[in-house]
Amino acid sequence: MTDFMAWLRGHLAQGAVAPRYIQLAMAIETAIRQQVLAAEAFLPPERQMAEGLALSRVTVSKAMKLLEEKGLILRQQGVGTRVAMHIGYSLDKDSGFTAQALRHGSSVSNRWLLRARVGAPAKAAAALGLTEGDEVVKLRRLRLLNGSPVSLETTYIPPRFLPEPGQLEHSLYALWQSRGIVPEDKHFLLKAVSCSDEVAELLNVPCGAPLLHITQTSRNAQGEALEFSDILCRSDVYEFEVNG
Repeated sequence: MTDFMAWLRGHLAQGAVAPRYIQLAMAIETAIRQQVLAAEAFLPPERQMAEGLALSRVTVSKAMKLLEEKGLILRQQGVGTRVAMHIGYSLDKDSGFTAQALRHGSSVSNRWLLRARVGAPAKAAAALGLTEGDEVVKLRRLRLLNGSPVSLETTYIPPRFLPEPGQLEHSLYALWQSRGIVPEDKHFLLKAVSCSDEVAELLNVPCGAPLLHITQTSRNAQGEALEFSDILCRSDVYEFEVNG
């Protein structure tokens, strides 16, 4: 943080007309836009910033409020202030999470929790047109954006569309595209939920934090169900787009 404080001192406008809290907010915003501060990085405590920049605590607090209102930072009592992370995700596009995140310049990876054949639970079986207990492929993974977990995804797939689940490493949709499998019709159901203890630990968020719960069913051009997914997304990261 010493380096960042030095950077801030060098970038606070000299002799500018704007109030000091606006100057500070603009300097921190520049640091975020230029990736001097990475997503999820913590800012120095307000008291430390005030002392290091010869500003009042009120000035620093007003600057933080401006940045928070613009969605650039997250302030959590007892935790600190960190740079917000956002991904714009379109539910209308054929490409999946990986391809869309890469287009935004983010690095994407998975932390696999399960890749196996299991008996289909009732909800997944109904969505896939199967009988409860029929064999399906179950994928459970954490999606990581720039190294940070942003969503927990559980997906069920008929085995003929993914016969060897252990070989899937990266993008399911890229693998399907290479095999001529294209999700043509997608149905989504979205609702807000609170984060459980287990999921909070996996996503590195406080228990009870708001999440977006998505259930998704995808079909090919022949109307065959390709996947049924249950996804928990961090609401402070995802920005969803749907075109009418």
